[in-house]
Amino acid sequence: MTRVDDQPALVLHVRPYRETSAIVSLLTPGHGRVAVVARGVRGPRGTALQPFNQLRVAWQGRGALATLVQADLEKPVWLSGLALSAGLYLLELLDRLVTERERAPRLYAGSCWALDGLADPNSDIALTLRRFEQFLLAELGYAIEFACTAEDGAPLDPEEQYRFEPGAGFLRAVAASGDTYSGSVLLAIAANDYASASARRAARQVAARALATLLGPRPLVSRGLLAGHSS
Repeated sequence: MTRVDDQPALVLHVRPYRETSAIVSLLTPGHGRVAVVARGVRGPRGTALQPFNQLRVAWQGRGALATLVQADLEKPVWLSGLALSAGLYLLELLDRLVTERERAPRLYAGSCWALDGLADPNSDIALTLRRFEQFLLAELGYAIEFACTAEDGAPLDPEEQYRFEPGAGFLRAVAASGDTYSGSVLLAIAANDYASASARRAARQVAARALATLLGPRPLVSRGLLAGHSS
């Protein structure tokens, strides 16, 4: 029987299991996403096992579903309003897309950073999400190159129009349309400049299309929560 001790963990999702237990999805730096059974934690004993909380955990067992044997709360994260909806979106992306049992130290650190940003009442929530989406895509091996064309790697022309093709990148467009972006906007995103509404809108749309190809047909539950705040 394999045992893992003293592992930092971020709680992604918790769902009931049998009468008193729960299945907890964790993101860890050393083992990526891990699903564990937490026995007898329904009620007051499970207060640490809440989404967003950062823990120090240990688990043991064989196969895909191990048994949680220790869970010490290291850092609670409290979110509300739009920040809560944004945080649930972030956790759902991680729970759906991160590979099980594969080291992810950068992804763990970046996810904790993003949640800390959402918890800051003075933070720019939309900007935090846009940067996290690009970071997540890059960590998953699907980084988007905003500064050059997919055809030949040539630098984008600020005066030209481009369309985004998931899995490829930006292709030259004959003329501007509803699904094209100006080179100047894309170059601003490449320079991490989200000052303009056009750059933020383009970054959101491009990330949504790129993530959709990875997520498949099942929609994100949290997307509706974010849409409700934007209406």
